[in-house]
Amino acid sequence: MVAFALLFRSLWHILKILFRQEEQKAIMLAVLFILTIGTIFYHNVEGMTYLDALYFSVMTLATVGYGDLSPQTALGKVFTIIYVLIGVGIITAVIANFNRALAEYHKRKKHKEAKE
Repeated sequence: MVAFALLFRSLWHILKILFRQEEQKAIMLAVLFILTIGTIFYHNVEGMTYLDALYFSVMTLATVGYGDLSPQTALGKVFTIIYVLIGVGIITAVIANFNRALAEYHKRKKHKEAKE
């Protein structure tokens, strides 16, 4: 339980570092935007429920692709191709910024420990 608390505390500090960056705020808005677009599209064109459409959008952008849901229309398939090409780049930017924040956190932690 203590290890979980320490992990949560470290993650909290990393997220604070991350969201001080204007670039990260813009990327998170882009993620929210692309998930909204995907959810609305799959709901309206493919006839999925909003929850299924959101689930499919997240699984697609995460490149998990369980295969339990898939686009059935030609328009849905074309949209998914474009959606993945754009979305994977955005998700990659989120991961890269998280890694940068993680490195900065460890750098600050080392610097703080060196002072003590």
